[in-house]
Amino acid sequence: MPTDKATELIHLTYDGNFQLETDAKVILCRVIDDKKETSTTTNKNDSNDDNDDDDGKKQQTTTTIIPVELQLDVTTMHPQGGGQPTDTGTIITTMEGGDDDDSPLSSSSSLLYSATIHKVTMDRSTGIVTHSGVISIPDNTTTTTTDDFSSFFPSNTHVKVSVNPHNRHLLSECHTAGHVVDAAMARCDMLLPPTKGYHFLDGPYVEYKGGIDVKEREEFLGRLKVAYQELIDQDIPTNIQTLPMDEAESLCNRLAQNFNMKDFTNPNDPDPNVRVVTVAGWNCPCGGTHVRSTGVLKERGWCVKGLRCKKGVVRVRYGMTKEE
Repeated sequence: MPTDKATELIHLTYDGNFQLETDAKVILCRVIDDKKETSTTTNKNDSNDDNDDDDGKKQQTTTTIIPVELQLDVTTMHPQGGGQPTDTGTIITTMEGGDDDDSPLSSSSSLLYSATIHKVTMDRSTGIVTHSGVISIPDNTTTTTTDDFSSFFPSNTHVKVSVNPHNRHLLSECHTAGHVVDAAMARCDMLLPPTKGYHFLDGPYVEYKGGIDVKEREEFLGRLKVAYQELIDQDIPTNIQTLPMDEAESLCNRLAQNFNMKDFTNPNDPDPNVRVVTVAGWNCPCGGTHVRSTGVLKERGWCVKGLRCKKGVVRVRYGMTKEE
């Protein structure tokens, strides 16, 4: 049965930030009927005979691709938001059960199904996470429900949620690298209120409210680049904690009033907490994923790449120097 209970987000704790798999239960599976597709592939049988015209040398397999949306009780996947792109990965049915097991697949089926997830989103008003992706069903699959594809992931089905590790690590690096920009700005005594973080790999940047005199920009950019690299070289550990709003306010705004804590809490929560991430000694309210220390950023050569000041906005561009 559908529920209005918020999805538990594993990545919000320190240990969970590095956890790539978890067991979960399906709350809801919704099929996007108008986007069903079929794909046909031709596979050559193993044979020492090079004559492809003989019978039995090739096989055709038709696969039905079903777009679906899955809601779970818990997930390791990071929903897109806070300037960070979505996690990707898989959700696979399992035969595991529990003391209160009422999973439809636990006793009535030996088939396991997999959904490839390409986007994860969260309804901020309810905290419910939706995993959007596709189920690929080979034409030789035997099932009692040929039309109701949502029955492959019925409510209470046990599943294994797995994050794409390479994609997660890259995005975590990119997000941490953006926070190092904040720390480097503070080290250069430029305490401007941050207004936007774009932690996508196609050109990440951090924006601040304010300006820098045109005569000082070149000199400041040089100092910022040096400060940024010093913070990486120091290999400063990352810390993640969840604090009451007043404690988060005191911690994150100890140097300047840079953050409005209400922007990082649920307005419906009578006793709101704030997740605070500390990167390179700089505390910031954040819901994203991060690497263990600034030294991790050295391998791909993360650095400050440029500076732009326009209409009361300072944009600091950053990125990798060692592209994959």
